[in-house]
Amino acid sequence: MKRFVLFLLFICVCVCVQAYAEQDYFFRDFKSIDLPKKLHLDKKLSQTIQPCAQLNASKHYTATGVREPDACTKSFKKSAMVSYDLALGYLVSQNKPYGLKAIEILNAWANELQSVDTYQSEDNINFYMPYMNMAYWFVKKEFPSPEYEDFIRRMRQYSQSALNTNHGAWGILFDVSSALALDDHVLLQNSANRWQDWIFKAIDENGVIASAITRSDTSDYHGGPTKGIKGIAYTNFALLAITISGELLFENGYDLWGSGAGQRLSVAYNKAATWILNPETFPYFQPNLIGVHNNAYFIILAKHYSSPSADELLEQGDLHEDGFRLKLRSP
Repeated sequence: MKRFVLFLLFICVCVCVQAYAEQDYFFRDFKSIDLPKKLHLDKKLSQTIQPCAQLNASKHYTATGVREPDACTKSFKKSAMVSYDLALGYLVSQNKPYGLKAIEILNAWANELQSVDTYQSEDNINFYMPYMNMAYWFVKKEFPSPEYEDFIRRMRQYSQSALNTNHGAWGILFDVSSALALDDHVLLQNSANRWQDWIFKAIDENGVIASAITRSDTSDYHGGPTKGIKGIAYTNFALLAITISGELLFENGYDLWGSGAGQRLSVAYNKAATWILNPETFPYFQPNLIGVHNNAYFIILAKHYSSPSADELLEQGDLHEDGFRLKLRSP
């Protein structure tokens, strides 16, 4: 009897190991055809990085629209996106110059940036460090960087994961990506809990993010003559971060897609898809809605949830806001 039980345990372990081996993870197993060419990575290898000692950005919105960012803000944002592209290129191709250039960019900011002096700069850390952290996660096995890991620890004070807004959604992604970059299992578990908490607090039973749908395109964030003109855009912006976080958690031991929070997320997914497909159904519909099709994150959600409206949009292929290069992932 004892031998039989041991035999069954052996079979169970073998099946579980095989299932894990056969799992095709979106990011861990990222596959792409001609990604270096499509992202012009050879040109990015020669780009000069200009890190700053201080980030002192003015507010993104003014009374009349969006402010032109200063040079250091532009450089920080560009560095985040370019390092991500190069690291993803390394992950896909194993071409070492891509990984080395990504680390060069990350270390340049780690060694140079000393102070983050305005609320807008704190926002920029919250929104763009996830790209940098994921870049490091892609390459750290081959190119470990203690200085960049110290940089993450310094910058984490600017995470806004406690907020129940789009800032909080991106803060959760900041925390999840930091946990992966630092191999911090406690932070990862706490982030998994916060991911669920955010969804229940930020998304109502009808799949609506109340803090997002009223967004205007001025510093009168939730009012004025353009109230709601960016409502779908900010819904997409928040759901993008929550989706990427959910996928990273899934790939690292926390499968929350089928949880209660996951089911609430699926309702939000279908609601956003309905609005995008039929904008006139959006509560603040108006001419010239901004950012309606910023929904490349649907590519990931479609792997976990069913939505006929989303499927139609995916088939149309008009998917934007793809900083994580989801559209380049091969099936």
